[in-house]
Amino acid sequence: MIRSGIPAQLPQISAFQHLDSTILSAMLSVARTLTLKAGEVLLYQGDYIHSFYILQSGGMRLLQYTEDGQCVALKVYGVGDVFGLLAISGSYPHPTQIEAIQESTLIGIDGQDARALMLDYPELALTIIDLLTAHVHEGHDRVRHMATKRVDRRLALTLLKMCEKFGKPLDGNLLIDVPLTQRDLAEFSGTTVETINRTLTQWEKQGWLICSHKRLEICDLAALQVVAELS
Repeated sequence: MIRSGIPAQLPQISAFQHLDSTILSAMLSVARTLTLKAGEVLLYQGDYIHSFYILQSGGMRLLQYTEDGQCVALKVYGVGDVFGLLAISGSYPHPTQIEAIQESTLIGIDGQDARALMLDYPELALTIIDLLTAHVHEGHDRVRHMATKRVDRRLALTLLKMCEKFGKPLDGNLLIDVPLTQRDLAEFSGTTVETINRTLTQWEKQGWLICSHKRLEICDLAALQVVAELS
């Protein structure tokens, strides 16, 4: 069951921390928190989304179900990520399922409430525009990478992004502290499970990472960064 409460940490979210305290207080006055256990669904594919969400703790992922019933992982959100911003223009059927990877806390703000605040606070409106623009650029980059970049570079970029969102120091390494299967990595990177397995095995032999069931430790972040920067 999704549990609701009163948000308390909006000023600590990087996307909004530059805003004046008056604006943050106004946002908090219309916000709510939702707590989900691992595996709980925020929205099913096709459900109408009415609010945008800010991830306060934990991790969320987007899943797409195909016509033949296959489930494809499309994206992962980490702490501080904002999603569902199109709800500001009105409710719409969400094209993917959104579920918690681990216990997660979200701040939700109804799109119409946010729209009203944007009329009163132009700086908030500009921030929302900037966030939407960043999402568009990210989508374009993902399509471009899938079409033009080598598989090993796409996987390196995926792992670096996971490190940024979920990385935790562990005995000199960086643990990606979220359960990830090789299938997840294949879907995020736009390749096959076999290719992911082969590449991870090679990188493990080179000492770049330690791979076990749903667990990845990065031992040589610099090596992945070099691969990610290759043309």
